[in-house]
Amino acid sequence: MCDIEISRSLAARVGAQEAHVGVRDGETVREVIDRLTELYGSQVASGMLDGNRLRSDVIAVRNPDTDYESVTADTALRPGDSLEFHLTSEHEKVSGSA
Repeated sequence: MCDIEISRSLAARVGAQEAHVGVRDGETVREVIDRLTELYGSQVASGMLDGNRLRSDVIAVRNPDTDYESVTADTALRPGDSLEFHLTSEHEKVSGSA
């Protein structure tokens, strides 16, 4: 299972703030977004993806509570990973960097 959190500003765009989806070893971030699109509607894909890539204003982070690893749409996931999505304008607030 993959726990997904979407920042409040991005959630206003895509229509979902959190979700839990099953992830098979090696599935990509893009495939998880495709699954969210099936669950919540096409606005998820258009709000997070530009073709096969993350939109330039969207940042994805794997395991934000432990590793805080920025990832791309092509990053392979493992069962138990968590994802956090936010807008680049929110990056300093979310990551705590200045």
